[in-house]
Amino acid sequence: MAWDGFVRLRRSRVSDLVGAYGGVVRGGSSQEVGRFSPVETAGEGDLAPLLAGRFVAKAEAAAARGALFLIEESLAGDARVQRLGGWVHPYASWAMASILEERATVPATPAQLGNGATIGPHVTLGERVVIGDRVSIGASCSIGGEGFGWARGPNGAVKRLPHLAGVFIEDDVSIGPLCTIDAGVLSPTILRRGAHLDAQVHVAHNCEIGEGTFVAAQSGFAGSVKIGRGVLVGGQVGVADHVTIGDGARIAA
Repeated sequence: MAWDGFVRLRRSRVSDLVGAYGGVVRGGSSQEVGRFSPVETAGEGDLAPLLAGRFVAKAEAAAARGALFLIEESLAGDARVQRLGGWVHPYASWAMASILEERATVPATPAQLGNGATIGPHVTLGERVVIGDRVSIGASCSIGGEGFGWARGPNGAVKRLPHLAGVFIEDDVSIGPLCTIDAGVLSPTILRRGAHLDAQVHVAHNCEIGEGTFVAAQSGFAGSVKIGRGVLVGGQVGVADHVTIGDGARIAA
């Protein structure tokens, strides 16, 4: 069965999570959650992290779908966030990492290859990688490995965020040699149909490269970048995290 990209949890009451990991709850303590989902897609029965102000509007929409939130304490004074309710934590990303380590129930699904897919020598394919038909992957690529995501905790402690959501590569994609495509944290990293990557391109966790987009060598995309359809990205372009680039854009270094 193909990996569906959902990071499921052992079903838990929010009050039990607060008891285990700290923080305070503002409403919804008796509700149960069974998945950890991004705010963009979270709905009923989902726990979604709200870690930065830029996501508040999306969280309001998710609340209307029935989602609950793990909220970074620095946002707790925002009137819009107060109306949402949820679980407020002084180290929300740390709590998220701990829950993913201890309560996630994702399958250890080996990489799945579509018809006519070709894999070059010395390629590493991680768990929960789904590769479509007629995809070509050049030599020495790393697909589906841990991304560069870290959580800060008490007394300056740091831990790596588990990257459990894998990578989806749709049909007719080509990936040049020495590329790195990191697994997503809560949702898969995605290369849409007909995307083409030159050599030595880095696609970080949770990114989406649009249909028919071309990326030249030595370009890099930080976490959660969204690239539209038919984009041309020149060599050595760098894109900062959480940037969205629209359809048909032309980008030079």
